[in-house]
Amino acid sequence: EIRGLLTPPPSREMRIKSEYIHHKEIKGALGVKLIGNGLEKVMAGTPVMVVGEYDEEEDIKQEVMSDLSKLQDKLSTDKKGVMVQASTLGALEALLQFLREETKPPIPVSAIGIGTIHKRDVTKISIMNEKGCPEYATVLAFDVPVERDAREHANDVNVRIFTADIIYHLFDQFTRFMEQLTEKRREDAAGIAVFPSIVKILPQHVFNQKDPIIVGVEVVEGILKVGTPLCVPAIGGLTVGVVTSIECNGREQETARKGSSVAIKIVNETNPTITYGRQFDASHSLYSQLSRASIDALKLHFKDKLENEDWRLVVKLKKVFGII
Repeated sequence: EIRGLLTPPPSREMRIKSEYIHHKEIKGALGVKLIGNGLEKVMAGTPVMVVGEYDEEEDIKQEVMSDLSKLQDKLSTDKKGVMVQASTLGALEALLQFLREETKPPIPVSAIGIGTIHKRDVTKISIMNEKGCPEYATVLAFDVPVERDAREHANDVNVRIFTADIIYHLFDQFTRFMEQLTEKRREDAAGIAVFPSIVKILPQHVFNQKDPIIVGVEVVEGILKVGTPLCVPAIGGLTVGVVTSIECNGREQETARKGSSVAIKIVNETNPTITYGRQFDASHSLYSQLSRASIDALKLHFKDKLENEDWRLVVKLKKVFGII
């Protein structure tokens, strides 16, 4: 039983609070607010159909449910992903489409809902922490309120709640969070990840032969970075040391790519007596000392930093070092 038909004042957004205008009837396409009994379980955004004098009520019910069943594919969820909550079914559908089709890469969604965010919703998405995907322990709330106890519970179980009335703002918030998280993970993995490289010593540019070794080199393949451990596979995998600085034309830099000629400082804290010209010389190429752990770290946190030829070098070095 519909007890009232209300519309906001002309030229006013429905979500801005104001005095509603009461109507006896509504014509044409217009957003209205319905007041009536037994509407507690009505889902916002679903079709409203009138049962006419000669209509079968069960047929009308089936027609309404058939419209909902068509949305099942659009509202399907992933096993791992964020939770998405919206004010209406149409808003939810639009947000899901945006996250899956317009974002690069797509943002997976594991749970959906309509209306206010409650404590139970936070508990539901917090399982992503247990699944090893803490970045997805996140609620994207589009134009919906968040209960106070839900926010408090979110802080306790390490769940983030991002809210906005515009889809792009919601996306921007989550993107900034992911960028910060990615950078943090890269910093944590920097001590494990080793970028692939092969360098050739330039014999006319040997500045210090021992503790530290300072030589000019040409990067023959890959990416040489500060912190890279270097070895000589041709001499039983002799560990030369770790690159502590890279300099080009008097300026220090963090990396040197294929084709670059730079001066590098190499320190070997475990064997400071190793000497250029004694244990090794310019006839030996220096290789980045890769391991299974360092390759896994590259794949997880630095995949976009390596080009295809760099990954081919990784495959080549796996064979050199006998890495499975």
